[in-house]
Order: sequence, then structure tokens, then C-alpha cells
Amino acid sequence: MDGQIFLTVDEVAKRFGVNPTTVYRLVQQGAIPGFKIGNQWRFSEDMLKAWVSNQVALEQIKRDEDQRKRA
Repeated sequence: MDGQIFLTVDEVAKRFGVNPTTVYRLVQQGAIPGFKIGNQWRFSEDMLKAWVSNQVALEQIKRDEDQRKRA
């Protein structure tokens, strides 16, 4: 599919330094973008990069808001 790289649950878990069970739980909750092929979850590396960037941005916004509230 257009030269995209797709990762497995184990690859995502290793990349983020978490247990594969955590990845399963998060993807089933809709917290991580992924899709199923048969009975296995797959993750587009490009989508994961965008998701991580968005999560980092959201966390920064929340920290900034918290700091403004305290000031």
C-alpha cells in the first residue's frame, strides 16, 4: 500500500517501551489508531507518528493551561 510501513502490536510495544497487552488495551479503547487484518492488529507507521505528535501537542497544551491557571 503505497510503500507504507505497517507495524505489529509487538513492534509498537517495543517502540514505546510498553507491554504488548497495554497496546492491545489502548487500541481496543480507540486510543491508538490501528486496524485489524484477520485476527491481528496492524498500525501504520505514518499514522502512529501523527498520533504521537498530536498526543505530545495535546499534553503541551494541557501543561500550558495548567500553568496559566496557577499563575
